[in-house]
Amino acid sequence: METLYRVLFLLLKCPNLKLKKLPRVHMPSAITVYALVVVSYFLITRGIIYNVIVEPPSIGCMTDKHGHERPVAFLAYRVNGQYIMEGLVSSFLFRMGSLGFIILDQSNAPNIPKCSRFLLFIGFVCVLLSFFYG
Repeated sequence: METLYRVLFLLLKCPNLKLKKLPRVHMPSAITVYALVVVSYFLITRGIIYNVIVEPPSIGCMTDKHGHERPVAFLAYRVNGQYIMEGLVSSFLFRMGSLGFIILDQSNAPNIPKCSRFLLFIGFVCVLLSFFYG
């Protein structure tokens, strides 16, 4: 295998490029990178690729025993299908749970006073809500 690589690199030469840094391009700040990661996480977990390919309706309707049609946000009896609203709700709950863990981590920082437990309560509520409703 190594002889194959040696022959390949005898035939090909690496180009001698002198690339310069673009003067107008700056490194983004940490909060900008974090915002891009959060937005992409939100879009991926809501199933945007599935929604673009399949084009499901935003919500569905279900007929009850009296003949009335009622709106339904969650697609029942299909494991591989979803409504757009279902993807939005589940992605929001995923995001709320991860935000709760971030708040719990920040509430234990050394610069936060120990008597201020409001952040701890908010983080705990976010995690519990996303766990039980997600």
